[in-house]
Amino acid sequence: MKLSAKQRRALESICDTFAPAGDSWPSASELGVPDAIARGLEFNLRSAERTQFLQLLDFWDSRFHSLLAIGRYRSFSSLTPEAREWVLLSWADSNLKRRRAAFQALRKVIGLLYVMLPAAGGGKSAVCGKLGYPGPLGVQRADAQRALRAVAPATDLDLYCDVCVIGSGAGGATAAAVLSAAGHDVIVLESGGYFDDADFGGDALRGFERLYAEAGNAATWDHSVNLLAGECLGGGTVVNYCTSFRTPDDVRAEWASTGVPWFAGEEYTRSLDAVCARLSVNLEHNRVSAREQILQRGLQALGWHCAAMPRNVIGCEQGKICGYCGFGCAIGAKQSAVKTWLADAQDAGARLFVETRAERVRVEAGTAVGVEARTRRDQRVSVRCKAVVIACGAIHTPALLLRSGLRNEHIGRHLHLHPVSNVSGIFREEIRPWEGTMQAVYSDQFRFLSGNHGVKYETTALQPAIQAAVLPWREPEHYRSLLRKLPHTVGIGTLLRDRDGGRVTVDREGRAVSHYSLSSFDRKHLRHGFIGAARILEAAGAELIFSPHAKWCAYEPGRRGSLGSFAQTMDAAGWDAGRLALFSFHIMGSARMGGSPKTSATNPEGQTWEVRNLYVMDGSAFPNASGVNPMISIEAIAHRNASALAARLPRS
Repeated sequence: MKLSAKQRRALESICDTFAPAGDSWPSASELGVPDAIARGLEFNLRSAERTQFLQLLDFWDSRFHSLLAIGRYRSFSSLTPEAREWVLLSWADSNLKRRRAAFQALRKVIGLLYVMLPAAGGGKSAVCGKLGYPGPLGVQRADAQRALRAVAPATDLDLYCDVCVIGSGAGGATAAAVLSAAGHDVIVLESGGYFDDADFGGDALRGFERLYAEAGNAATWDHSVNLLAGECLGGGTVVNYCTSFRTPDDVRAEWASTGVPWFAGEEYTRSLDAVCARLSVNLEHNRVSAREQILQRGLQALGWHCAAMPRNVIGCEQGKICGYCGFGCAIGAKQSAVKTWLADAQDAGARLFVETRAERVRVEAGTAVGVEARTRRDQRVSVRCKAVVIACGAIHTPALLLRSGLRNEHIGRHLHLHPVSNVSGIFREEIRPWEGTMQAVYSDQFRFLSGNHGVKYETTALQPAIQAAVLPWREPEHYRSLLRKLPHTVGIGTLLRDRDGGRVTVDREGRAVSHYSLSSFDRKHLRHGFIGAARILEAAGAELIFSPHAKWCAYEPGRRGSLGSFAQTMDAAGWDAGRLALFSFHIMGSARMGGSPKTSATNPEGQTWEVRNLYVMDGSAFPNASGVNPMISIEAIAHRNASALAARLPRS
């Protein structure tokens, strides 16, 4: 996106205040961060947000802004570096939520790009060298062939089939495979592109741009929670961490009580069994990395629960390569939808179309009869069909239903995110936390804090991009000192089963907008989880422990501060929107199943109450948060409901 001279000056000065040159560190501008941000705006489909960002840049370098922020009537770009830092911190600590949100958005995107952008000419950046990080390992299977025949339409198309499946992730791929195997003619529409083993080299920037919604920058409206969702053929199954929990029995009983009795019965158990078998879920690829040895050591010292993680992999390397799995499995070990359900669907005759975004479902006389879509090159794709299965994720599924004219009050409501963030510990020993099995062990010590609501502890491979996303920024040198210690850092993820949900709406252009804030009930559990994570790190021998709050909340066990002072500092920093960095990898519940249109968006078969032959089969269908990584639950729901649809629907 082209910036005016004033906007570019503002953006460059903001970036270089976050990351100035010094002590052989390059500045953000020297690395090309401002240009990358301008390019990244193109990934955001909401014109209103792009306009707001440009308006912010117009305001930022005005003298009036500096006068309001720190009482100096000068443009931001002409201030001393120290004064510019004060301006940024005035936004970070503001009582105004939108200012905190803007600071968090800037901090995250600048930090991410600062550690991800390569040096001029494509070599490893000087920042990687400062971190002791080797950078991307490169493609491991350059000769690997793409097994799927996915088409990116180059002309307008008019297509016909029995069932059109929108979305190719966990739900859509499973539904497509089940329906195709039953003899139905299936078309799958995927808004992202098709990438496979020979495309995966572990490069974070290319991984985010190719495989994630909005290049990894998607967020709730107020930027309080970043939304990391796959947008490629195979969806989230391509970029997730292989964690494969079955739906817990207590959650199944809870979901059954909402008017979907089959959740508690053998029928759903059979679907769970079928999914786990197809994905080769096992406990035999759980070599505990140095990173997770820290988690294990702390849990054992405390006498807390610790167990092996079920994973959907075959021949997983579990070493250096494994830690880059969030940008696509380079050796094809991950049993993603591309390797399993989509391959099955194609073998049974399904047709796959990529770079094709569904705009609306065509409804005639109360029945779904087709889909209207557009490609990235603006070609029109029209599909006529007998039934439509929507499975484009819990942000875009409700938006598509609303664009298609449905008005059930529960469409878009009850959005659950499993908000998660890292409490980090720095250790004397070298850990190299970007290496090793993505997730080999976990803890449910505090899963039942209030009924069956609580937190789960998991770690993740700390690529520099992941660490930069949560690091507090108070001034450049302190921030860089934390980055420098990455080889000695472990982050323990506190994953919250949120009870109280948010909402998805659409803007004037019909684009999805998500709204979410933590309730007091959920904040209490997240706080408990953070304190527990600090206890684990302290028991494991951490020398410094800090939270992801915007203000610096930390202590040094046995030297400075204590667990009690850490909790007090976090409470003073606050738990409201923009006060801390939160993320969601698990987006659920915004078009939920239930026993009545008064309580849900679809019936127990996944069919919408308002439109016949229109089904939801993805995480949107969850009655509430699953409490565990949701892939297996999504696929089992799609397996069960697609099987029921296949039996009812007449074949061509």
